[in-house]
Amino acid sequence: MRINERLKRVASYVDDNSYIIDVGCDHALLDIYLVKTKKNIKAIASDISDGPLEYAYKNIEKENLLSKIKITKRNGIDNLEKEVDTIVISGMGTSNVLDIIFRNKENLKNIKKIIISSNNDWYSLRKIFTENNYYIKEEDIILENDKFYPIVIFEKGTKKYKKYELKYGPILLKSNNEVFKKYIEKDFEEQYVPHMFES
Repeated sequence: MRINERLKRVASYVDDNSYIIDVGCDHALLDIYLVKTKKNIKAIASDISDGPLEYAYKNIEKENLLSKIKITKRNGIDNLEKEVDTIVISGMGTSNVLDIIFRNKENLKNIKKIIISSNNDWYSLRKIFTENNYYIKEEDIILENDKFYPIVIFEKGTKKYKKYELKYGPILLKSNNEVFKKYIEKDFEEQYVPHMFES
């Protein structure tokens, strides 16, 4: 089963022996890929809508993985199983991500890692997480279909960041990531080039 580069990159940050919940699982392609490529993965494919869950069930059944991937209809991390140690959210807007995570703070007790690839407002994503006792463990960014997709991995802990680090990513800023360089160039052009022609 094929998955896009974005999901492959997200999957690369999931540790072997993890018990994950994939919130907003869509067609469960990430869950299937993880179970087939990582060691001893347990997964929950979760969504709030029936349509994606129906597709998820068909895909999981086709791959004979119904015994390894649990399919649930739920709102975010409501009623989260205590065994889950990793949360993955990919393809949502930041406001939805923040609502899902911090509406249910009591469910984060056993969570070791949160992997987020949101569609927008990465400054707020980093800012709110780090204000809630998470630090940025790892970061990545990919360019797919002419759109940039940062991936941020949070773990419990505290660390102070400057505003520009929250905007661009403290780890990405220190990296030699070619995609990130392109992102910076584009961001610079969009913010500053028009002003050069103002009177």
